Amino acid sequence: MDFDPERYASFFRRDGYFIAEDILGFDEIEDLRRAVAELPNREEVRRKRSVYGVRNLLEICPAVQELAARTEIRKFATAVIGRAAFAVRAIFFDKVADANWSLFWHQDNVIAVKHRIETPGFLGWSQKSGVWQVQPPAEVLAGMVAVRVHLDDCGSDNGPLRVLPGSHRSGWLDDELDQWKASVLEAVGHRRVIHIEYAANELPGELEWNNRILPEDERTHAANFTC
Repeated sequence: MDFDPERYASFFRRDGYFIAEDILGFDEIEDLRRAVAELPNREEVRRKRSVYGVRNLLEICPAVQELAARTEIRKFATAVIGRAAFAVRAIFFDKVADANWSLFWHQDNVIAVKHRIETPGFLGWSQKSGVWQVQPPAEVLAGMVAVRVHLDDCGSDNGPLRVLPGSHRSGWLDDELDQWKASVLEAVGHRRVIHIEYAANELPGELEWNNRILPEDERTHAANFTC
């Protein structure tokens, strides 16, 4: 099916998510699998015995930089937040039998920035993997969108991400989320996901996004995927 940005944006505004299939070809997925398979061999991405998540992909994996800039992926962001969209963060999730977890319902509410600069409305500063994280005002998050690229089949029996349709329109739901105690399914199958976050606006004051990956037609890029 041809991509219809208006139709996609309409679904997204209503539900807060959209599922698209067969965006990348089999060979492209295989290239990405090989690229992320190299990540555990790098010292900066080891975590105890199992590598189940890598935070700073845009800094350490050129393959993901290329992916985030590609029209086939970026178009899902531009349809929602506009043509100025640029990638600001990417995370790799790798769920396997010995590196698995369950989550209660929650809202992702932090962004990654270059430096800690106290700014009105930005709260809860912390550092993860050497990068400053902060909770911005709700309007900053409202101007962002995440695109998740699955490298494995992810049916209802393989621990998929679950979303409460329309919850993105309700702001912070801390009190309501406390009432929903059902955890996300624990799965034993392999589920590798590249999670890419996009923004279209600058941060206020002197704050800067930790990364900024431009569209592919504005940058020089390699011909294949490597990390």
